[in-house]
Amino acid sequence: MALGNEAAMAGYQLQYVLAAKLVSELVEAGAEKQLTKTVARYGRVDLLCIDEFGYWNSTDAAPNSSYRS
Repeated sequence: MALGNEAAMAGYQLQYVLAAKLVSELVEAGAEKQLTKTVARYGRVDLLCIDEFGYWNSTDAAPNSSYRS
């Protein structure tokens, strides 16, 4: 969070998102053929701060969605 605060004070545009919410949204967007649009929306900020990544259980939402072969 400190990195995000410093970036905001320096004038960078940032967004905070919970890891589970991000993965869930990306999986849903993929199923609806809207993944490119969703990724582009997150890509518009200078810094994307993903919170609670350590608490996220990858088996809960999408087992292999965080890995690309």
